[in-house]
Amino acid sequence: MRPLDYLRILRRRWWILVVGALIGSLLAFATRPSELTVLKATAPSIAYRAQHLLQSVDGDGTSKRAVDYDRLALNTIAGPVPEAAIKSLGGTLYNPAVAKQQGTTADTKAGGGGANSQVRDRLNSDNPGVPSVRQGKGVVSFYIGDLLHYVTVAAVPDPATGALSISATGGKEVAVQAANAFADELQKSLVAKAKARYDASVLRTRTERDGLTSQLTALDGQIALTPDPVLHNQLAQRRANLTTRVDELNQTNLGLLRDGPGGSPLETLSRASLGLETFIKSPGGSALDPNQRMMLGGAIGFFLSLALLVITELLGARIRDVAGTEGAARMPVIAEIPVVKMDRADRFIVATSAAPASLTAEAYRSLRTSLLAMWQRHPKNVAYAGSGAANGSGVHGGRPLRTLLVTSPGPAEGKSISVVNLAAAFAETGVSVIVIDADFRRPTQTRYFDRPRNPNMGDLDLTCEPDDLEAILQETDVPGVRLAASAPSKSDPGHAIAVAKAAVAAAMQLADIVIVDSPPILLANDAADLALGVDASILLARSGWTRRSGIVSAAELLRRLEATVIGVVIVGAEHGVRAGYYGYYGYYGYGYGYAHPGEVSIVKRLLPWKGGRKAGAKSSPATRSTVAMSAAPIASEHLPPRTATSDPDDPWV
Repeated sequence: MRPLDYLRILRRRWWILVVGALIGSLLAFATRPSELTVLKATAPSIAYRAQHLLQSVDGDGTSKRAVDYDRLALNTIAGPVPEAAIKSLGGTLYNPAVAKQQGTTADTKAGGGGANSQVRDRLNSDNPGVPSVRQGKGVVSFYIGDLLHYVTVAAVPDPATGALSISATGGKEVAVQAANAFADELQKSLVAKAKARYDASVLRTRTERDGLTSQLTALDGQIALTPDPVLHNQLAQRRANLTTRVDELNQTNLGLLRDGPGGSPLETLSRASLGLETFIKSPGGSALDPNQRMMLGGAIGFFLSLALLVITELLGARIRDVAGTEGAARMPVIAEIPVVKMDRADRFIVATSAAPASLTAEAYRSLRTSLLAMWQRHPKNVAYAGSGAANGSGVHGGRPLRTLLVTSPGPAEGKSISVVNLAAAFAETGVSVIVIDADFRRPTQTRYFDRPRNPNMGDLDLTCEPDDLEAILQETDVPGVRLAASAPSKSDPGHAIAVAKAAVAAAMQLADIVIVDSPPILLANDAADLALGVDASILLARSGWTRRSGIVSAAELLRRLEATVIGVVIVGAEHGVRAGYYGYYGYYGYGYGYAHPGEVSIVKRLLPWKGGRKAGAKSSPATRSTVAMSAAPIASEHLPPRTATSDPDDPWV
C-alpha cells in the first residue's frame, strides 16, 4: 500500500485507535501497584529531602561566632542525639555489616537480584551524586522496618550566617519527620546541657560560699582570743578578704538564680513540613505517578491498535484505488462509481432514472461511455473488424456491443445496483435494453424495478425463442428497459444457467443491448458459463471491501476462460472533497485511464513515489476526445487500428 492508503485507513477506522488508547489507559489504571509496592520498587531511585533550619540566639549578647557550629553539627549525627531521634522514629541505626547480611538473606529468598541488593548497592555507593551514608562522612543513616525504608540525615553548619541546616533524605513523610526529630533532639540536648552547666555553677558557688563562711566563723573565734596586736591585725585583714569573696559569691549566686539555667544557643528559623520538601531523582531509575501511568498505557494501547490495524490491512489487502486495482487485475479500470450515503429506504432506488442530475447518475453515464469506447478498442473486437474487412463483409467498425455480463469476485460488491443503473444510462440514449437476472441464487432485480417475481425464466426451456422470452418480459418504470426475472432459487443450477444463456441469445433479437446480472464468479460457476456466451464482461470491485486476492483470482479465471473482459469498475470509490458536484468529469478520464501528454498531476508532484502509467500507454488527443462523445455506438474509423498482439504493455494483457 501507498502512504496515502494508510491515511485513508486511519480516516475510516480512527475509532479503533481511540478505543485502543482508552483500553490501554483503563488497564494501566486497573493494574496500578499499591503505594507500598511503588515505594519498594522505586526506593533506589526516588527520595525526598526535607530541611529544618536553625539560627543562633542573639538576645544574651553572645556573638554568633562564639557558637561552635562544627561541634553542634557533629553532635547532630553522632552521640545521644541521633540515637534518641532514631528511637523516637522507631528506626534502627544503619550498620553496614548487618545491612549486608539482611540484604543477602532477602536476595536469597527472592532468587537473587532483589530490591534489597539494589538498596545495599546504593547505600554503599561511592558515586558523588548519591549522598554517602557511612558514618564519619557528615551524615548518619538509619532504616525503618527494612532496608527499603532508609533515611539519611546530614547537618551542615554555616558560621558566617550563624545557621545550622539539618536535612533528611528518604520517603516524603519520613524525611520531614526525621529532619524535625533530629532538630528537636538537638535542641533538647542543648537545653539539657545548659541546665547541667547551670546546676553545676550554682552548686560550685554555694559550696565555695559555705566553705568561706565556715572560715569566717573560725577567724572570728581566733581574733577574739588573740591579744597580740600584730597577729590580731593579720587575722582581721584575712577576714576582710574572705568577707569580700563571700559577697562576690553571693552576688554570683543571686545572678544565677535571677537568670536561671538558660536555654539552647539555637532557635528554629523554619521547620520541615510537607509541601516544602524537595523531590530528588537519583540515578538508576524513575517513577510514574498515576496520571503518567495512564498516559503511558494510553500511548501503548494507541500504537498497538495502530500496528494491529496496519497488519490486518496488510494481511487482508483490499482494493482501494485505480493503481492498485489495475495492478491486481492486470486490466484497465474503466470507471469509478462514487460512494453514496443513502437511507435504507432508498436502497433499491435506480438513481440514474430517479435522480438524473446526481453524481451517481453521472458516474454510470461515464461507465456507459467508457464501455462503448473501450469495446471499440478491445483487441478481440478490433481483430473481428479486421477479419470482417478481409472477408469483404464491409464491416469496418467491429461488431457493436450487444450483450454485457456484470460480475464480481464475491457478494455485496455492487453488481445488481450497477446493472440497473447502467441499464437506465443506456436507455437514456434511446436504445432498448433488456436486463436478464441470471443470479437465481440471490435474485434482486425485481426489487430494484419493483416488479413481481412471476413470470420468470423458470417458465422457459432450453429451446427458448424470442417469442417465448417476450412472454415473460416485464416492463419497468425506466423507459426503454425491460426485465427478465430470475428463475426460482430452488431451480436446478445447470438447467437455470442453460436457460439463461438461451434467453441471452433470444434477447439480442428483441433489444439493442442485453445486460446480464450474474452471481459472484468465485462463488459459483454460473458467471464463468455466462461469460462465454456474451460479447463482453465487466468485473466489479468494491473499494475497501473486495480483497486484492479476490480480484486477482477472478481476473485470472476470466483470463483462463479466454472470456472477453472490457475492464474493471470500482464501486464505492472515495474521491475526497476535491471531487465536488462536478467531479464526475474525472470519470471520463478513467475510460482510458490516461493523462494528457506531458501533464503531471498534483498527486504526482506531492507523492513522487506514486507510480504512473508508462509513456507508451498514453492516448492521442483523438482518443481522449472520443471518451466525451455520446453513448451511441462509436465507429471504428475514429479510433487507431489495433491488433491482439500489438503491444506488450496492452492494458488487456
